[in-house]
Amino acid sequence: MDIKQIEAELKKASNGLLMMSETDEPFEFYYDEEHVANNLDTENVLKLAGMPAEYPAEVVDLEYFFRNMTRPDVAGEQQAQGFQRLQATLHELLQDVKVYRIGENRITVFILGKTPDGKIAGLKTVVVET
Repeated sequence: MDIKQIEAELKKASNGLLMMSETDEPFEFYYDEEHVANNLDTENVLKLAGMPAEYPAEVVDLEYFFRNMTRPDVAGEQQAQGFQRLQATLHELLQDVKVYRIGENRITVFILGKTPDGKIAGLKTVVVET
């Protein structure tokens, strides 16, 4: 599957979904053709985000990150199903998917994995936690 197909599938899966936090933010497609995914770690994601190495960052599993959004009792039935489909689509299209949270109060979130050709792709959004 080429990057245009991956982009189309991720946009379709995230269409209409908003990242729930103090501000509900959309998801946008992210692709880095300059770096290979074997360099996908917190240090390199900070560079991709344009942040210094000492900037606050953490890595979490996708299931943990989406834990509330995939629950019908928290997100509502339709939204929960949408987030479950998005989670499944990310795992289907990308290998080694991880969530990188960059920052403290206004957190830039990269949901990234490896494409079949070894590039870095996924989604980007923002979470506000005050």
